[in-house]
Amino acid sequence: MLYVVELDFTQPTRKAEWDAWYMEHVDILLSVPGFHTAQRFVCLTPWSAPYLAIYTAESLEVFESAPYRARGGRDSTGEWKSLMVNWDRNVFAGIDRAPAVTAGQLLLLTEADPAAVASAQIDFFWLEVAGLDRTVARRGLAVVEEMRGRYLAGDGQGLVRAYRPTMPLRVAVRA
Repeated sequence: MLYVVELDFTQPTRKAEWDAWYMEHVDILLSVPGFHTAQRFVCLTPWSAPYLAIYTAESLEVFESAPYRARGGRDSTGEWKSLMVNWDRNVFAGIDRAPAVTAGQLLLLTEADPAAVASAQIDFFWLEVAGLDRTVARRGLAVVEEMRGRYLAGDGQGLVRAYRPTMPLRVAVRA
């Protein structure tokens, strides 16, 4: 399952400090049993929630566990909570592990009907919402080369958003 967090950060003058905190937060979530991977992204086109994090989670039960309740969720963000807006947390079924998006690649997301993006000739993984906020019912996800992703996101139709990774995929290390 994929745990997808989308948000905007309202204090650009504190972005470096927030990024440092967020990297620590990623490590904390990866210490929760049932979390396996994490990667952060930023949207390359204007979007109400330009910051994105995708985690691989074992199941919906992870979000009900005592370790997650102690270390995750909106209340785990301390002073940053009020500075993060347009904040959605969705869990999706349809893929077992988040793909790694490497340098020279972009992550594409769409909520468009599959027929509307068929002409892009991209093999999207179609995900169905399974839990948490449930702000979208279905989402397409694909990893493409950067030039192709920029072209598709900039086509003027607004059906596809392209995200650049801000960190490599991190994998949980268990003792």
